[in-house]
Amino acid sequence: MENKFDNAAKMVGNAIGTIEAAASAAGARVEQGLSEAAAVVGNSSTAELIEKRTAPTRKALAKRAVKAKKTVKKQVASATKKASTAKKVVKKSASSATTKVNTTKKVAKKRAASATKKAKTTKNAVKKQVASATKSATKARKAAKKRASSPVSKANAAKKSAKKSASRSSKK
Repeated sequence: MENKFDNAAKMVGNAIGTIEAAASAAGARVEQGLSEAAAVVGNSSTAELIEKRTAPTRKALAKRAVKAKKTVKKQVASATKKASTAKKVVKKSASSATTKVNTTKKVAKKRAASATKKAKTTKNAVKKQVASATKSATKARKAAKKRASSPVSKANAAKKSAKKSASRSSKK
């Protein structure tokens, strides 16, 4: 987009340069024509009379030529200023867009990092809960085993002692 504005500014500059050159050449030709006419007539006796009559016209034409040059210069300056302003605006908007993109990237990166951090924290918490539950289950299993084996061993011990006492009493 900057290239388009650069090209447009160049075209405007070239056009204004051409207009300025044409205005300058036209003013010079008018002055030259009047000078030649004055030189031809200057040799005759009526030269002074004609010179007096044409002096105000010549001055007016010279003023017009100067005024035209000034107008063209102002137009050139105005067009150049507009082109440079447009260029600056494009540059600024491009810079603004780049800044927005970079900001968006940073925000997305931060959000991703935050989400990753939360996921890790949750994962660790779940790991701890699983470890705790496994520990509790293992303890409960061991306790249940102890409790279950305890009456059986008592019953077995009672059976053995009953057998022993029965065998003792039968031997007597």
